[in-house]
Amino acid sequence: MKILLLCLVIFYSTTISAQINYESYLHKNDSIVQLNVGKQFPSFTVQTLNGKIISDKDLLGRVTIFNFWFQYCAPCIAEFDALNALYQFISFTSDSAEAANESVIKYKLSFLVCPITEKECFRLNFNEGFPATIIVDKSGKIVLIKSGGSIEKDKIEIDIQKLASIIDRLL
Repeated sequence: MKILLLCLVIFYSTTISAQINYESYLHKNDSIVQLNVGKQFPSFTVQTLNGKIISDKDLLGRVTIFNFWFQYCAPCIAEFDALNALYQFISFTSDSAEAANESVIKYKLSFLVCPITEKECFRLNFNEGFPATIIVDKSGKIVLIKSGGSIEKDKIEIDIQKLASIIDRLL
């Protein structure tokens, strides 16, 4: 009986701790979004796989979608097809140029891919992880920060439709 009671106490404590940590994560995540929406997107200069140099200044005057991914991220890969059909945008990957090029070929990616360091990915996406999508308006201000994703095609399509609706309003 004492062992059962001890197990229940440990389970209950762990459950409460996990719930608090999850609520803390949600609050932190929400805070990151609240702190950054409406602010200027961080400055950057990157090189695409095809050698083109792009900086934040090159994108002023255009609505821009930034997507962050890496080769072994199932939700990242799951949204590739839908993203291919969306708009031309810039994607950042923490993969090496060689691994990124393999993904471009394997998944027939039609969007710009910029391999950058993991540290730089996290700087540009505010430590939101992968996948992460950020929409920036024509003045370079952040309109949306979305992190996480599904591997279910119907849920991905719904998310992409929401992104497309936001972009259409900005154009």
